[in-house]
Amino acid sequence: MLLQIHNWSFIYFLAQSNQNSGGLGGLLGLIIGLAAYVFGSYCFYKIYQKLGEPNAWFAWVPILNTWIMYKAGDQSPWWIIGLFLPLINLIALVFLLIAFVNIIKKLGKNPWLILLMIIPVINFVVLYHFAFG
Repeated sequence: MLLQIHNWSFIYFLAQSNQNSGGLGGLLGLIIGLAAYVFGSYCFYKIYQKLGEPNAWFAWVPILNTWIMYKAGDQSPWWIIGLFLPLINLIALVFLLIAFVNIIKKLGKNPWLILLMIIPVINFVVLYHFAFG
C-alpha cells in the first residue's frame, strides 16, 4: 500500500540522480587522476629504461605495464592471467610484489622503501626517487 501511494518502486530509486553529481568536483577528480596516471607511467617508463627493457613504452598501456613489471622483475609475465582469476589472483599479486622488489634491488635502492608507497602522496615521492634518484 505504501509503495502505491508514494510511488517508491525500485526503478524509481534507481532513476534518481543528484543534481550536483559531476560538476567541479568531478572535473577536479578527473584532472588529478589523469595527472597521477601520467606521472606514474612516466616514472615507470624511466625505471624500465634504466633496466634496459626493450619495450619500456609498455608502462603507458594499462595491462601491458603489469606484463613488463613481471618481466623486468624476473617473474613469469603469464602471471598476469592469474590476476583475473579468483583466489589465484592473491598468488599472482604476491609474485607481482616480488617482481617489484626485484626491480628496486636492480636499481640499487632499499626495497623497504616500498612500504612507504602505502601512504598517499608519499607514494609519488618514493616513485620519483626510484625513477630519478
